[in-house]
Amino acid sequence: MKKIYLFFLFLLYFLPDSQAAWQPDSTIVKKKLSLTPFPALFSTPETGIGYGALVVPVYNFGSDSLTRSSNGQLLAYYTQKKQSSVQLTYNIYTNHERFNITGAANYYDWPILYYGTGNANSLSDSSLVTYKLVLLQNRVLRKIKNFVFAGGQYQLTRITDVSYKNALSKIKERDASELDGTITSGLGPALLLDSRDNPLNTTKGWYAEIGTFFNQKALGSEFNFTRYTIDVRRFIPLSVKQVIAFQGLGKFSTGQVPFREMALLGGGRTMRGFYEGRFRDRQLLAVQGEYRHQLFSRVGFVVFGSLGQVGNNGQDLDITTPKRAAGGGIRLMLNRKQRLNIRIDYAIGSDKAKGLYFDIGEAF
Repeated sequence: MKKIYLFFLFLLYFLPDSQAAWQPDSTIVKKKLSLTPFPALFSTPETGIGYGALVVPVYNFGSDSLTRSSNGQLLAYYTQKKQSSVQLTYNIYTNHERFNITGAANYYDWPILYYGTGNANSLSDSSLVTYKLVLLQNRVLRKIKNFVFAGGQYQLTRITDVSYKNALSKIKERDASELDGTITSGLGPALLLDSRDNPLNTTKGWYAEIGTFFNQKALGSEFNFTRYTIDVRRFIPLSVKQVIAFQGLGKFSTGQVPFREMALLGGGRTMRGFYEGRFRDRQLLAVQGEYRHQLFSRVGFVVFGSLGQVGNNGQDLDITTPKRAAGGGIRLMLNRKQRLNIRIDYAIGSDKAKGLYFDIGEAF
C-alpha cells in the first residue's frame, strides 16, 4: 500500500492545472441557499419499500463563482422490512475550496439477510440477523493544488443488540466477540482529487480517492485491523445531454475484521442487482460503467453494467470469474438548478441476483 500511496501522490502532483479543462463554469452566479424538503419514498432489495422525510440543503460558501456548492442530506425513514434509520450526511467546500469536509452521523435499527463470508454461497444460506448501529464519520482535507486535497479521517461504529433466530445461521461461524456488540474506531490519512462539476449529478471531471483507517485498541476499537480504500471515477461528456461514467473500487483489509466492517458487494451504489452483503469479505474489487442520457428537461435514462468479487486474501480475487450485473433506469429531475434526480433502476446479475432501486441521487 505504501507504493500505491507514492504512485497516487505522483499522479496528483503531475496532473495538469488546466482550469479550462476541469473548472466549474465561472460565469454562473450561484444561489446561496437551496433547500429541498420532500417526502422520501424508496425501494431496494435490502429494505423493501421505505418511506419517510428527506431534506437536501445546498449552500455555497464561496465569495467567488468558482467555489462548488456544498450539499447535505437529512433523512429519516422506516421500511417494509421493519428497518428504521436517521441519517445526516454532508459534503462541504469552504471559500475558495481551501477545505473539503465530508462526513456522516447515522443511526440504524437494521435487520439484514446474512449469507456468510466469501465469494461462494447460495440463496438458501441466508438468515435474518438484527442489530442496532451508530456510525460516525468525518474527513477534513486541505487543498494542496487545484482540485487536489489531503488530510485525515476518522470513523467510529458501534453495534449493539445483535440477534438471530436461525440456529444454523452462518453468523455463528464468526468469533463470539463479534456477537455481543462491537466498537471499531479508526483514524488515518486520505488523499483526494475531485474535479467534478456537480457532486450531486456529475457530467464531467474526475473523482479519485485513496484512504486508510487504522482501527486500533489504542483508539478505543475492540479489534485491530487496517482498511485501505481506492475509489476512482471518470465522467466523460459525449454531448450536452449524454455522459459516460466509470468507477473502479477497491477495499483491502488486514487483521481481524468484524462481519459488519467487511467489504460488501452489492447494494444501490455498487453492483446493483446484488443484495448488499450477499458476498462479503476482507477484500473487494469492483468496476462499473454507466451511460446517462437526458431526454427532456426533467426526464432521462441510464444503462449500466458492473463486475466485482470479494475474497479473504488478495489471491482469492480471481478476476477471470467475477460476479456480473447489468440493468437500466429512469431519471426524474427534482431540482433542475442543482440537477438532483430521483432514480429508478432495475438490475439483474449472476448467482440469481436481481433488484429494483428507487432512490434519490446518482449511484456514483
